This record gives sequence, structure tokens and C-alpha cells, in this order.
Amino acid sequence: MEENKRAAGRLNEIRQRRIRNRRMIVGISFVVFAFCIVMGIQMVQKNSNLKKLKEQESKLAQQYQQELQISENLKDKEQYVHTDEYLEEMARKLGLLYPDEVIFKPED
Repeated sequence: MEENKRAAGRLNEIRQRRIRNRRMIVGISFVVFAFCIVMGIQMVQKNSNLKKLKEQESKLAQQYQQELQISENLKDKEQYVHTDEYLEEMARKLGLLYPDEVIFKPED
């Protein structure tokens, strides 16, 4: 009888350990699964953010190229402003003449 009780106690102990082990495996599996879900969500968010940043970078690069072109145009204009041709053009717009120059205007 005593041996039956011991054997029953051992079987009960073994069952309890198996139940604890199963619960632990289920708990660990749940934690790993939850971690994978969180990491997947984070990856999607980071990928979306990366895409937005790449679009922004592309727009800024395009804007930079436009600004470089404007800068080049301004440099060319600055060089032109210092030429005699520009001075003559502005003088004509203001109605100025060379000392020996005569302007003929057609009659309407």
C-alpha cells in the first residue's frame, strides 16, 4: 500500500512537472510570438519612414540642382553687367546718346 502511494505520488509529481513544462513552453512561445509581431510592426514603420526620407532627399537634391542653376545664371548676369555692351544697352533705355550720335525716329 505504501509503495502504491509512493508510486502514485511520483506519477503525480511527474504529471505536475510536465504541466509546468508545457505552460513554460507555451509562455515562452507566446513571448517569442509577441516579440516577432512587435518587430514586424517596427520594420514596417521604419520602412515607411525610410521611403519618406528618400522622397524628401530626392526633392532636396532636385531643389539643390535648381539653386545651382540659378547661381550660375546670376554669375553670368553679373559678368554681363560689367561689360560695355550692357552699359550701352542701359544708356539706350535711358535715352542717352554718344556725343556725336544722332537718332532718327520714323514718323507715324
